[in-house]
Amino acid sequence: MTEEPGAPRTSEAGSPRLALVTCGPQLEAALSGPTLRAVSIVRLAGVAPRSTLVLAAADLLVEDAGIKPADVRTIVVSRGPGSFTGIRAGLASAAGLVAAAGAACVTYDSLLMQAARCDRVGTIWSAQPGRRGEVYARAFDLRSGEPPRALGEIEVLPVAAVRDRGPWMAAEALDLGGAERARPVRSAAEALLFLAGAGLPSGPLEPLYVEGPPIHTRDGGGS
Repeated sequence: MTEEPGAPRTSEAGSPRLALVTCGPQLEAALSGPTLRAVSIVRLAGVAPRSTLVLAAADLLVEDAGIKPADVRTIVVSRGPGSFTGIRAGLASAAGLVAAAGAACVTYDSLLMQAARCDRVGTIWSAQPGRRGEVYARAFDLRSGEPPRALGEIEVLPVAAVRDRGPWMAAEALDLGGAERARPVRSAAEALLFLAGAGLPSGPLEPLYVEGPPIHTRDGGGS
């Protein structure tokens, strides 16, 4: 998506929106707009959500829709918690697209995004990948047709402990140790589009880290 730089624009209802998900086990990008009969989605199962792949996915969606990069009025991106590398790749890509095309940027935390994949009524637990053997988790209250509402704070749980809670909503590639999972009705990228379409206020365009990035010593070890 290459366009002359310009001032960021205000998000407009009904205009094309591009969603980017990079802070989990799968990379997703989705495009919605008035000229599309359905949401267009690119999903990659790779473990390296590099900025080049994110931008390539965005280019593919825009080309397939037959629109210009400047027609995309809103970039919606997940900001964590999750993969440190993925969070940085997604936010950097979103910032680059905003600067290039002058689009507005909307960010949501990834646990809220996961909860928004479900349309059941009641309590759902969302999970995102944490350090080895752990997940970031949070409970949400779901009501029909409304964005999820957080219950309590974000927790760091060992995978062995998630069976005691649930049902869970998480990326299919995330190991939850056999815990009960809820059935999603939309992808993670579609969930971001749903939250933006509902008018939920945006978070800041900065990473949401529950723990600091790992510290690497000169011998290559981490702490």
